[in-house]
Amino acid sequence: MAEVDPADTSIMSYTVRHHKFDPVTNHFRWFDLKTFDTENEMVQLMNEIFEDIEQRRILGKASAKEQVAGSHNEPNSQPRTRGESDYSIIK
Repeated sequence: MAEVDPADTSIMSYTVRHHKFDPVTNHFRWFDLKTFDTENEMVQLMNEIFEDIEQRRILGKASAKEQVAGSHNEPNSQPRTRGESDYSIIK
């Protein structure tokens, strides 16, 4: 998988995010995991995380709030404000 710098706004990039419990803040929040240069790589990692969540859910070890999502970032785009996103969520 070709990871890229998530701060590089000169290229099209695809970021995988994971909504999970954060013991530091004691609540669920989104974590940016990895950023790739192709959508296929993003989807592959999202599917791996989804399978892990589902297996842990079957065992009673994952919250119903836990999810994975992906976003695409256009070249030279401005960072989105809170509440704006292009996420594809897999529950």
